[in-house]
Amino acid sequence: MSRMMLALAVLAVLTVLGCAAGPAGPGGAGPRPAAAADLLGRWYPADGTAQGRAFAEFAPDGGWTGSDGCNGQRGTWQLGPDGALSGTAGPSTLIACENVPIARWIATAAGVRIDDGALVFTDAGGAEMARMVRDLP
Repeated sequence: MSRMMLALAVLAVLTVLGCAAGPAGPGGAGPRPAAAADLLGRWYPADGTAQGRAFAEFAPDGGWTGSDGCNGQRGTWQLGPDGALSGTAGPSTLIACENVPIARWIATAAGVRIDDGALVFTDAGGAEMARMVRDLP
């Protein structure tokens, strides 16, 4: 129980800090580090791969669920200062399909930023690895 309370307290602080940066969404002021509140909810690959069957959904408790297009996936996420991301990916089924590497994006990204409403996963050097959007392209 105390672990959950700590996670909620951290999320609350990150949410308050994230509000100072302004809301995520189209027409934003350019790229900025993501705040915890930005990640919450469902995201789809920006290129439309798998037409909505591939997604990641981030929950306030630090868990995420999703699909690569046909295989269920899940793991954990934690956001640090300046959009630093620490993510894990658990076991997944192995049905052949689009296999959009969403679990790998979350587990290997060093950070996330918001760029014109899109969630951008970055490597340790800040280079873009993947881009996700709230609405299907």
